[in-house]
Amino acid sequence: MRSSSSVLHDKTPQDGVYMYKKGASKYKQELFYYYKDGTFIHRSTMYKPKVRVDGKIPNLNVTFSNVNTTDIGLYWCEFNLEEKITVSRLTWLWIEKSEGKKEDNTEEKKKDTNEIEDDKKCPEDPHVKIVLIVCAVMSLLCITGFVFVVLKVQGCWGHKKYRPSNQPSDSVYEEMKRSNVDCPPSVRTFINPDYQSTKLLR
Repeated sequence: MRSSSSVLHDKTPQDGVYMYKKGASKYKQELFYYYKDGTFIHRSTMYKPKVRVDGKIPNLNVTFSNVNTTDIGLYWCEFNLEEKITVSRLTWLWIEKSEGKKEDNTEEKKKDTNEIEDDKKCPEDPHVKIVLIVCAVMSLLCITGFVFVVLKVQGCWGHKKYRPSNQPSDSVYEEMKRSNVDCPPSVRTFINPDYQSTKLLR
């Protein structure tokens, strides 16, 4: 690395070269395509003023000038020869911020990056944990109560035997009562001999 510039060497007997960068994002970024006849196609407008290619295939020198912390990342080339792609070795470009020279733009970007990282972190709110614990305990109590009620109901139904209820009918005593009410007081009619014997004993 030379004062705010970096040189990458790609040597291969191929038809063309793609150069890629992978920084903080999960996607790779295509920087340029260089064909063996000297055709140079920029794919990234951000790197157009920074990238310079010297030489011809198979001896290429790629120079990055005016690099800063946004250029940190992995760089590599993919060579194509008749639809066959081969990948070069990876080059890690790291920029350390100098003490005496501070860039406002770099600081702003670092702040933005820190804010994005802070947004990705889960909030540590103690109320959320308390609510989750209370919900879990209530769920367990509801399930236990439901199981207890089901077992209790099944237990009662299992031991209970069905007995048809006897409907009161006109019994002998009812007939005797009616007959005593209907008759004049001097005449007594007794239908039930047991009842009659009890009456005589009085």
